[in-house]
Amino acid sequence: MLNQLDLLEIEEVQQSGVQENRFIINDIEGVNWAFRKIKAYHNQKAEIEALAKAEIERIQTWLVNEAKQIDESIAFFEGKLTEYAVVQREADPKFKCSTPYGKIGFRKQQPKWEYDEEKAIHSLKEAGLKELIRVKEEPKKDEIKKLFRVVDGKAVDPDGQIIDGITITDREDKLEIKVVE
Repeated sequence: MLNQLDLLEIEEVQQSGVQENRFIINDIEGVNWAFRKIKAYHNQKAEIEALAKAEIERIQTWLVNEAKQIDESIAFFEGKLTEYAVVQREADPKFKCSTPYGKIGFRKQQPKWEYDEEKAIHSLKEAGLKELIRVKEEPKKDEIKKLFRVVDGKAVDPDGQIIDGITITDREDKLEIKVVE
C-alpha cells in the first residue's frame, strides 16, 4: 500500500511539470523521500520480474514438452534411415543415397585419442620427452600485490627493480547508493 502511495506521488510530481533537472534534494527529508521512491521502484520492478519469470518458466516448460515430442519423431525416422543404410551397405560397401530432402552415407573417422593426463605426463617424462609437455606460465597476481610497492603507477619489487608489464592506475571513489530492503 505504501509503495502504491509513493508511486502515485511520483506520478503526480512528474505530471505537474516538474522537470528532473529542476528537482533538487536539499535536506535529509529529501534524501529519505528519494530513497522511499527508489525502494518503491525496486519493488515494482521485482513484481514485474516475478510475473515475467513465471510466464517464462511456463513457456519454457511448454517448449521442452513440444521439443521432446518432435525430437522423438526425428529419432524414430533417423533410426529407420539407419536400418535402411546398414542393409544397403551390406550389399554395397560404397553405398550412398541422395534425395532432394537429404543424404545418407558413411564417412570414415579419425581414431579417437583418449588421455589419462597424469599417466601420460609421467610416461613422457620417463621417456625423456619433456618437450611434448606443455607448461602454462602466468604471474601470481595476489602475491605480487602483497610483495611489491607502487611508485608512479609502476610495480617495484623489494629490491627496487621496476617490473615491466604491470601498470597501476588510481581510480576515483565510487559512489554507492544502497536502498534498504
